[in-house]
Amino acid sequence: MHKLTTLLLLLVAGEASAQVFTPTEVARWQQQARRVTIVRDTWGVPHITGKTDADAVFGLLYSQCEDDFARVE
Repeated sequence: MHKLTTLLLLLVAGEASAQVFTPTEVARWQQQARRVTIVRDTWGVPHITGKTDADAVFGLLYSQCEDDFARVE
């Protein structure tokens, strides 16, 4: 019984901590993504261009997530 209670509490805590994005936030991220271009060369190295430095950083983090999401901090 104790294991079942612990499992139930973990599931509830996991659901409570899940992040939900509003449509406004999603639209803002999509707009920023349109300002970024990521081209990978033959070796898979990303070449990122953006209209602003913030756009380039967004592209850098996006490509890093594609490559190794588990290590993104």
